[in-house]
Amino acid sequence: MSTADRTDSRSQVTVNRSHHCSATDYRLERIHLEVTNVCNFKCEFCPDAIMARKRGHMALTLLEKALDDIAEHRLAKIVAFHLMGEPLIYPHIFEAIALALTRHLNLHLTTNGSTFHMRPEHIPKLVASGIPKVTISLQTPDPSTFIIRGAPPMLKPEHYFEGITQYVQANLAEANSSTRVHLKFLDTTPHPFLVPHKAMHVVEGKEQMQQQLREWCNRLLVNAPQRPSPDQLNAKLATHKPGRWQVIELTPKLALETFPLDSWGNVESNTVIPARFGYCNGTTDQAGILYDGTVVPCCKDYDGQIPLGNLNHNTLSDILDAQAPACRLREGFNKFQVTHPVCQRCMGADTQHKSLLRQIGSIAYFKAYNPIMKKLNPGWGEV
Repeated sequence: MSTADRTDSRSQVTVNRSHHCSATDYRLERIHLEVTNVCNFKCEFCPDAIMARKRGHMALTLLEKALDDIAEHRLAKIVAFHLMGEPLIYPHIFEAIALALTRHLNLHLTTNGSTFHMRPEHIPKLVASGIPKVTISLQTPDPSTFIIRGAPPMLKPEHYFEGITQYVQANLAEANSSTRVHLKFLDTTPHPFLVPHKAMHVVEGKEQMQQQLREWCNRLLVNAPQRPSPDQLNAKLATHKPGRWQVIELTPKLALETFPLDSWGNVESNTVIPARFGYCNGTTDQAGILYDGTVVPCCKDYDGQIPLGNLNHNTLSDILDAQAPACRLREGFNKFQVTHPVCQRCMGADTQHKSLLRQIGSIAYFKAYNPIMKKLNPGWGEV
């Protein structure tokens, strides 16, 4: 990249960044920070089995560098220990949480919840950690669907569910904890805009999902402080709409979250009509850092196919705001152009009609629907 091009890119980014920061004073909405890509589950709805990258853990020195850069330059409203892997099996996970919180970062963690039974000492440690938000990817809420998780043989479904229950109840009971816990359910109701990663049936339709939500409410809220009354609970659950992302707040510290089955960039679809136009918030509102320091534009780039740079050689600020890969990707999306082959596949679909709908829908979602929902409901769309 020439000096002139770099100057132009910096100027353009400065304009975009100034506009973006006027409301939030952050460079990005969120950064997905992968402390490890090692997982003890092999879920059928996750591309872990086809991930080509080496398995490993982020060096603690690299993690500190990333957190320092994010904190010093206010690079993200949310830092999420979430991309691939199970963060609670990262050897330094509680030190990592403390490092983020001492830098006053808004840290979120997504876990499959397996270690609450396998390593029960994690329960009091996580409750006492002070982390703002924990999302538990329950996904498969009963023994018959748990089979698709590829869990370790010694982890039976009843043990898995009981470990999650114990953690949630411990957090609800601890008056000094302000951690918000989201319990996530996989909704496999067919959706016209989405291309599922694989054909599967977990929970479908309003009736099935409401039954599962109610059963888990009864399980989790036994003796819970601020438990909703039966009428309040019925009213909350009645708001559920199948086939879409939705959060149902039960108490200030507990919510149920439903999420539709989607693909990971259509990587396993046999037929994909690639997108030619559309919009994505990669590098504008989100970015990811893989455990080896590779920076990627979004959480769906699980294999690092769009490397923007590496934290071992540059700062995150420089990678996002000055280097060619991020600048060019962002400039394309700002013109509603989808130029990278990986993005074209991700935003495409298996039919011409659906591909067109997804391309138009991406613009409508990111440029109209998403901003409106965030104004009406602060915190909407958070990881």
